[in-house]
Amino acid sequence: MGILDLFKKNTRQEGKVLGAGATLYPDKITIETVDRLKAPYGVVSPKNITVLKSGADHETLGKVLRHHLTQSKDDLKRNTDIEKRYRQYLEAAGFKSIKDHYKNALHLMIHQKNGKISIGPTINGGATGKNRGFLNTTEGPITVEATISDIELGDLIRSGWSKCEKSH
Repeated sequence: MGILDLFKKNTRQEGKVLGAGATLYPDKITIETVDRLKAPYGVVSPKNITVLKSGADHETLGKVLRHHLTQSKDDLKRNTDIEKRYRQYLEAAGFKSIKDHYKNALHLMIHQKNGKISIGPTINGGATGKNRGFLNTTEGPITVEATISDIELGDLIRSGWSKCEKSH
């Protein structure tokens, strides 16, 4: 591989949207890889999940998040069985039901593109009803340079959770 091949690879990576999610529960933190089906739609990866203690330090949060961002794919086929992937995700993350996934959850939608990381707090609408799921807040994401330290990134994750809301 020559120097030009490295440049081509980096150019392709620059336009790619990397995705992850980080959810704080009273007893644990889940960080998962989010694969892109089509912009802006992503689905969790049932194979790339890390479960941490809820008191994990900032450096660990930052390192684990970066790992999950690098695992993200943005070329899933449109015929991907999203419901099956979600059921597999629930099982891998240790949830007994969809309701458990949303119970007391503070969720962040995280993206990296073109050297920037965006951390988007959400409103937890629960597992059922008109406003179900994790929805964007009106505040918008926190965006930083991807070169920040793992400790700073972990601090921003904790800060992001403080901006999340529960609607149920």
